[in-house]
Amino acid sequence: MKAGSKKIAPPKAKRGKVAAPAQGTVKAAGFHSLHTGPLSPLDDRDPISAHDSHITYPHRAVRSIGAVAFAGNMAPALDILNRWAEENPSIKVYTNEFLKPFARGALKAKPDAFLRTKVDLLLSLGGDGTFLSTARMVRGSPTPILGVNLGRVGFLADVTLENLHRILDEILRREYSYRKRMLVEVQVYRGNERLLDDIALNDVAFTGQMGHQMVDLRVTAQGRFLTDYWVDGLLVATPTGSTAYSMSAGGPILHPSADSLLLTPMNPTSLSVRPLILPDYMQISVRSNLGREQEVNMFVDGRNQFKLKPEHTVLIRKHKGGVCLVRPKGSSFFESLRSKLGWTGSRKSRDTVVGAP
Repeated sequence: MKAGSKKIAPPKAKRGKVAAPAQGTVKAAGFHSLHTGPLSPLDDRDPISAHDSHITYPHRAVRSIGAVAFAGNMAPALDILNRWAEENPSIKVYTNEFLKPFARGALKAKPDAFLRTKVDLLLSLGGDGTFLSTARMVRGSPTPILGVNLGRVGFLADVTLENLHRILDEILRREYSYRKRMLVEVQVYRGNERLLDDIALNDVAFTGQMGHQMVDLRVTAQGRFLTDYWVDGLLVATPTGSTAYSMSAGGPILHPSADSLLLTPMNPTSLSVRPLILPDYMQISVRSNLGREQEVNMFVDGRNQFKLKPEHTVLIRKHKGGVCLVRPKGSSFFESLRSKLGWTGSRKSRDTVVGAP
């Protein structure tokens, strides 16, 4: 968190035609661009890949892997990782300091600054909360992240311990893809003084104090007044965050490749106040209309980050970088929706309903 005096001008919308990329091999954010070279064999199994610029493929082999976790008993996960490292001695495997007590053999603990930029791939061991913390640690670096789910739902961390060894073998054979996800930059100002500079992968939430106070928030989009929200809370979410807090609040599910920002009001006083999808080039500004003695809680990816007062202005816009997810072959967002949310796609037989006539 650094203070400064420089104002941030709202980004201008791009106009005109976009030039077609030249043929050949090009590095974009450290990865091989899908549209500038031969397509991966995975395209035969995933026809969406050929049309989605957010999907790319590795241009070189993985030679080093980092593993991070921040809480919990990691012994089972580290046992699998230790065995895999012994079977693949040419691959250097590192851990963060938290995992040091669980590591043995060839695994070496390294500081976060090393893991952020000096490894080819990061394993996030935990749930979606751990993945959010890992993305915050990476903070726009092109280092890709593979989420290993030790929690429950796991939209971001969808690899299980049971298939971790197999997935790591597939990674050595380059049988995977990268998925770029949007980050938003969150800044808080008091006049020209910058009080906070943070990022979010899921959402920025504004709620009242003590969990029951309503909030009055003035929102502008790209410099134009949108509305005053009189609500229990307001969420500004990314497409990734649309399956998190926003979904629980009644917001729509956005595909991760949708270039959009989502505003989801929580329990508004008017039924006509609905969730709103905006293009991602727009900068969102949020201010409190409450009295000077009243504060609004602002949470950045679930962290109670700031107490918002009327003299503060929050600016939220698309981060110039993003975060890169590793997707094993055969996985897809639609499959995640079906498995995580129980979308069976079939009618239940009346005979299975207890007491059915």
